[in-house]
Amino acid sequence: MPTVIKQVQPEGYRVTFFETGSAFAGMATLYFADPDKARRWYTTADLATALNDGFFAITDGKPVVLVCEEHVMVDGPTPVGAIKVTGLLRRKAEVDPDTFYKSWLNDHAPNVSGALEATPGGLRYVVSHATLGGSKPAYAGLAEVYYADSAAAAGHMKRLGSDAFLKYTEPAEFLNGIEVIGIE
Repeated sequence: MPTVIKQVQPEGYRVTFFETGSAFAGMATLYFADPDKARRWYTTADLATALNDGFFAITDGKPVVLVCEEHVMVDGPTPVGAIKVTGLLRRKAEVDPDTFYKSWLNDHAPNVSGALEATPGGLRYVVSHATLGGSKPAYAGLAEVYYADSAAAAGHMKRLGSDAFLKYTEPAEFLNGIEVIGIE
């Protein structure tokens, strides 16, 4: 984290460590006010060159990079110890991106937001749409939902209704983890 903060200089930086056995070990989220700055770091060799701190040598060398546009749907706290569920979503090949993203924001997000706001211990919901990676990036985006505890997570799942968005998605990967904030 200190190397990224010093070299990349993001406006915000959070790292999520996923539970053992998840598809991924973790996720770094960097925030930039200037989209061109994000694109520079994540579409060129600049990142690997500047961050010559040994970290990439201990990974499998297959990071998934998503440059995203973030939509905060429920803006709540993310206290230490909160449960964070991250969903990585894929768009079905036959679905055009515009239909996919509109349905995500207009059908699914209100469903998830309404259920979360009605759930005691439901804290925050963020949707991030991938904006780089060709017509079909590895993932179309991700959703992050924060809960005070596991009872809140279970309560939220019970409150969710059905919506049209799920017909546009391929099976998603859901990862549970703990978030560490490097820069708020």
